[in-house]
Amino acid sequence: MHLVRRILVSLFGLLIAATSAMAQDNLQTIRLSLLPFSESLGAVIADKQGFFKEAGIQIEVRLFDSGALALPVLQSGRIDIAFSNTIATIQIIERGLDVVILGPGAAARNEPPDTTAAIMVRKGSLTSLKDLEGKRVAVNVINSATWLFVVAAFEKEGVDWTKVRFVELPNPQQNAALLNGQVDAVTQPEPFRTVLMDTGMAEIAYWPQLKTAPGSDITQYIALSSWVAKNHDIAIKFARAVARGATFANNNEAVTRDINQQFTNLNPAYKDKVQLPYFGSKVNVAGMQDTMNLMVKYKLLKNPIDISGRILQIP
Repeated sequence: MHLVRRILVSLFGLLIAATSAMAQDNLQTIRLSLLPFSESLGAVIADKQGFFKEAGIQIEVRLFDSGALALPVLQSGRIDIAFSNTIATIQIIERGLDVVILGPGAAARNEPPDTTAAIMVRKGSLTSLKDLEGKRVAVNVINSATWLFVVAAFEKEGVDWTKVRFVELPNPQQNAALLNGQVDAVTQPEPFRTVLMDTGMAEIAYWPQLKTAPGSDITQYIALSSWVAKNHDIAIKFARAVARGATFANNNEAVTRDINQQFTNLNPAYKDKVQLPYFGSKVNVAGMQDTMNLMVKYKLLKNPIDISGRILQIP
């Protein structure tokens, strides 16, 4: 009797394993690029919480240091969906790449604090932004999103931005450069801003993106139009799963902080200190238009582009 029971238990276990394997085989694989930053958490959480699996999807993730680096790989067909930033997305459309925006990633808030880059200075060193004329201001890359919003912010506040000495410096190096006096201001997003504030030697002078394009999308998921045409249903399922991940992230701070720390390799000491991104539920076309207008004004784009027909329509 015991032998029969053991045999039945073993057969049942094999059946469960076979059923699970069959279910795994039936999942459609999507090759997805992500950035190793908290802005990617919508998709990361959708995966960890099983939202993709429930939609019949499994993802193969490739990490890139920037959205712009992933776009040539998307164009070559070696990934199916790319996680891009708004400036890179608009510029690649201008260059003729036929893409569809599947859904938003992170979005700027309307009021501080936020995860977007803040202009930061040594405590007591600044009375107004105009003091930065002729001074050294660090940005990660000139002509990047940070540079664009900083330039727009300077002009908004009456600063002659052409007199500012922009210095290209990777974000991980900016804090030391500011504290050592190598630059007069830095432009730090999270988590670098929290680390710098923790020294007690720096202060926030301005929030460029919140003052020039509040609520605008920072990042989005894009795919080639040809891929979407062949995989329309799976594209919609992907977008819905990411939206579920975004909603989860916005409403479950403790779990999201744990996942953020693991995914970004954040120092555990800052797990509960850093600001988490806000994740959009649908593409903010008006916000992208605001960014596009700034791009045209500061010569990162020749002419405005109509993106309204490039948004995936989700029933």
